[in-house]
Amino acid sequence: MAFISTQFVIFLAVVTVVHFLLPVRARWIWLLAASLFFYGLAEPIFLVQILAATGLSFWLGQRIEAVPDKKAKQKIMALGVVLLTANLVVFKYTPFLNETLRSILGMAHVEYPVPELQWLLPIGISFYTFQLISYLVDIFRGQQKAEREFGAFALYVTFFPKLVAGPIERAKNLLPQIHAHPAFDRTQAMLGLQLILWGVFKKVFVADRIAPFVNAIYDNPDAANGVQIAFATWLYAFQLYCDFSGYTDIALGIGLIFGYRLTQNFNRPYFATSIQDFWKRWHISLTSWLTDYIFTPITRQKTFKIKLFNLMLYAMFITFVVSGLWHGAAWTYVVWGALHGGYIVVSLLLQKRWNNFARTVKLVDRPNLYRALKITVTFSLVCFAYIFFRAPTMEDALHMVGSLGTGWGDFKANLLSVVGANRNEFFLALIGIAVVMGAEVLQGRINMREAINSRPVWMRWSLYYVGTLAVVLLGAFYGSQIAFIYFRF
Repeated sequence: MAFISTQFVIFLAVVTVVHFLLPVRARWIWLLAASLFFYGLAEPIFLVQILAATGLSFWLGQRIEAVPDKKAKQKIMALGVVLLTANLVVFKYTPFLNETLRSILGMAHVEYPVPELQWLLPIGISFYTFQLISYLVDIFRGQQKAEREFGAFALYVTFFPKLVAGPIERAKNLLPQIHAHPAFDRTQAMLGLQLILWGVFKKVFVADRIAPFVNAIYDNPDAANGVQIAFATWLYAFQLYCDFSGYTDIALGIGLIFGYRLTQNFNRPYFATSIQDFWKRWHISLTSWLTDYIFTPITRQKTFKIKLFNLMLYAMFITFVVSGLWHGAAWTYVVWGALHGGYIVVSLLLQKRWNNFARTVKLVDRPNLYRALKITVTFSLVCFAYIFFRAPTMEDALHMVGSLGTGWGDFKANLLSVVGANRNEFFLALIGIAVVMGAEVLQGRINMREAINSRPVWMRWSLYYVGTLAVVLLGAFYGSQIAFIYFRF
């Protein structure tokens, strides 16, 4: 059930009304039932799978806490992590591994008898798997108590606003809120509605309107030149951001209506001044997870005797390769993750030289210019990596990278060719980008929610009506629905 659909609006309205008609201590049961219905509606068989993974983690968590011996705790925790990871690998990566093995053996002229494998990918499996792994590891580390109520734990895993595409919640954040049985809070609910409207605007007015221009180039990369590829990639950067952050805003907004504060996932990422800074602002819940459960354990290992700085560089690169693989079972995602890891490793190695250069040319004496330069460089590097993230195949991605130097002699004509005859739609897309980025500039200076809520009622509701009309009358509701990009991860 897509967030941007009439069915979901009806579903959310019914769930909300019934939720607040029920006694406070019974509401979590209704939310759990609604969440299971929401998930099972797409593929009922996968409901069995997520409940099995939830039940296993619930039981193993109690076992980890119950045994007194640390080595025994570690073995139980490792068993849980292996089983959860195996579940993810089987359903998400088996076709990818199968085709990779076929290619390797093919280059060695060895016949490979296993046919191409295709099966459905359980919705949200990457997100809930990471949630369950972090739960078990945190219990082993003594950072989390094992949950005793299965229903509350099941709601922590399956809570429908964040189930499909995050944020990746931690037990220490969401479980206490579930046990608190939050009552209705009018102010919080209004903030939630504001977030939902803003998220829908980003999705249907901006992201979905940009999509056709991006698809026209990326669906036929052989016919595109460097100007078209660069421009389409620049547009894709805003499509992806408005799509994913739009989903997150909707999820956070729904959570607030029910009294739950989900983890913030974005903080103006395209104003980052370095790749490190970008990953502190983009998909924050994933970055935090990878830091705690991949990067930190690698840097604390004692098997390999190497300098800590070098170990940190290796750990950083491995972490981002894992990030790429988490996003999708394809070499394009692996390369995308490796590029980001490489960016950070190189920047750390060259940091002193760059700082000396900036002082020599007196960039540090012009902080606004220096900041603008760093933002531009960071955004350009992020966009270059997006070529691999968006390209259908590795061959397409390499072809597009190789074509980046072409078409610049007739820059204007090639740029306009991306827009084509849809100039009105493109103009509206640019307006949408400007509105989103303008709001983020203001957010960096003032608290936008407090600023809006401090205005007179007529002014606030005028803004809400304008936003709603923009979504309904000018949103991309026409034609086929465009699913959220992160739904396939």
